[in-house]
Amino acid sequence: MSSTATQEPEDGRMTLGQHLEELRVRLFRSVLALLFCFLGAWYFQVEIANWMLWPYRQSAVQVNQELIERYNAELARPENTKLRSDYFLSDDPADNRLRSPMNEQPAMFGIGESFFFVLNNSLYFAFFFGSPFVLWQIWQFVGAGLYRHEKRAILKYFPASVLLFIAGVLFCFFLLIPTGMYYLVTALPRETVMPIIQLEKYTSFLTTLCLAMGAVFQLPILMIFASRMGLIEPSTYGKYRGHFLIGALLVAAVITPGPDWVSQVMMTAPMVVLYEVGIIVAKLTAKPRQKPRTDRP
Repeated sequence: MSSTATQEPEDGRMTLGQHLEELRVRLFRSVLALLFCFLGAWYFQVEIANWMLWPYRQSAVQVNQELIERYNAELARPENTKLRSDYFLSDDPADNRLRSPMNEQPAMFGIGESFFFVLNNSLYFAFFFGSPFVLWQIWQFVGAGLYRHEKRAILKYFPASVLLFIAGVLFCFFLLIPTGMYYLVTALPRETVMPIIQLEKYTSFLTTLCLAMGAVFQLPILMIFASRMGLIEPSTYGKYRGHFLIGALLVAAVITPGPDWVSQVMMTAPMVVLYEVGIIVAKLTAKPRQKPRTDRP
């Protein structure tokens, strides 16, 4: 069998009309799946809203707990002249209800702000849970016209890319955002500034940072792909390790929510770990270069 025959797509060629009909069917199924997921998310809008607000509440609880401990320590000092009711709602030593706590619910300044918060949450969850089916429909449409080696390449890298993206989002949601918000709202003393977080600003902050972290977690895939394609030698990654560290610090300084060193380190550390993982896997999977022939006739 000739080499040309093995490079043809596995399926027979379709006419333009058949391609358009296939595309229409795939799009209809994808939209139907997304609509079903959207309606399900809308039905559980309260539960989803509480879940989306979890990082905010974690930071608020941490701020209030720190205030309770600091105020109790100040009241216990012999030279203290303040009353307990200056900090707490009563003079009862067992009452730790703060007079001016950080609100554990973000503020709504616009009339339709809560509606758009619920709408956006439903859209996010519809795309998140409906994306596997949508991607499968896209694969069914595109894969029919791909060569065998192109299919293998996509099936090899795409699942790992998706898992890394999800890992980046979860890392950001559960660790980076609560920590970053805590240091942002405590940049000035509580007695100087009253932190009031707007719901719309919080949502934008949450989604932007999660998407950015998911993109950052794609680093090993890009490194491995570049090495497999022969664009970059795996040894080059190790040679420029120091340059990457400086670049990672700069990227973390731009993406992280505040100037505190804790959130910047929390973003830089995963990038460095992912870079090292990318170096190791790139060395294991890189295709050896073919040496030029030196034999003479």
